[in-house]
Amino acid sequence: MSTHNDTSRNGNALTQREKEILSCIAQGLSSKQIAGQLSISPNTVANHRKNMLAKTASRNTYEMVSRNLNIIAD
Repeated sequence: MSTHNDTSRNGNALTQREKEILSCIAQGLSSKQIAGQLSISPNTVANHRKNMLAKTASRNTYEMVSRNLNIIAD
């Protein structure tokens, strides 16, 4: 059963920062652009992206964004 919310299949909700990064990804920003916009390092963006993929049980960024469109719209 697939749910479309900010909680992964194992119950780990995305953090507020992860939601911000998800929104930036959905806007088509690169990791470098996201890092500049959020005043964090590109490595931090990469770590968040990796954690978000795991939390949402997504195989790639497209799948992660499409599964969480409701977060981006909020």
